Amino acid sequence: MTITVTDGGIETALTERLGQELPEFAAFVLLDTAAGRIALRNYYEPFLAVAREHRLPLVLDTPTWRANSDWGAGLGYSAAELARVNADAVAFVRELDEGAPAGSPEVTVNGCVGPRFDEYVADERMTAEEAEAYHSPQVQALAEAGADRVTSVTTLDDAEAIGVVRAAVAARVPVFVSFVVGTDGVLADGSAVADAIAAVDAATDSAADGFLINCAHPREVAAGIAATGGAPELDRIVGFRLNAGAAGDTEERDEPVTFADAELALRSLAPRATVFGGCCGTDAPHIAALAERALGGAGAGSLREVSI
Repeated sequence: MTITVTDGGIETALTERLGQELPEFAAFVLLDTAAGRIALRNYYEPFLAVAREHRLPLVLDTPTWRANSDWGAGLGYSAAELARVNADAVAFVRELDEGAPAGSPEVTVNGCVGPRFDEYVADERMTAEEAEAYHSPQVQALAEAGADRVTSVTTLDDAEAIGVVRAAVAARVPVFVSFVVGTDGVLADGSAVADAIAAVDAATDSAADGFLINCAHPREVAAGIAATGGAPELDRIVGFRLNAGAAGDTEERDEPVTFADAELALRSLAPRATVFGGCCGTDAPHIAALAERALGGAGAGSLREVSI
């Protein structure tokens, strides 16, 4: 089974590897300066190199996790400026692959749609209708700019996911939903991933092209999925983009090969998963290890070739 790899944890890589300051952890602000655009290019290019070396399809997220109205307003961006930023992000990522050598793997430009809130506070949660209205401007901007698809990333509950899926359907752009789980492997409202998938599919006529899990450690994800083993909804999971550290730990992180083995092992619980990549604390060496291990390598050779 051919896998698709993705980029890694853009915000942590930009701050730790490339020394960037990201207000509110917002990478999109880098698009507005020449130095910021150089940093973004330096972030993405190693992932292109990994995909080309291993001849694997690649998904690159736009740096737009924070480019929605509440976060944007807090950073001084108007609605019109956010529309421009989202469109610029798609164009920027698309241009990274221009001039690629003949026969290079396909690159999918994924429009990243982040949550309205980082934390789950029951009284602040949106209805599906409110979430659709909230996320529609960003989804529309990404779609009109030519994103190959959009993904609702670090999604906290099924209602916000439903809103993004409905917004994507209205914008006529393919859509994935990527849920985030806690240390217990379930969503912040206590829902199992399988139950959240079922709720989204029921409310949207299964309009999402697939579901992922991101921003959790493989061990945490495994615990949550195993608890609902055999649920038919698990066949809707198409991939994982996970953290190198458990419980968001930024100090104790798995080495790339350890991380890769743990993430790829999740195929035994979600056998239709083909998309594998990184989130917090991961960078190009982690994605190189995923490529090596998925292709049956020893996990060492190409890791030395990744230049970051």
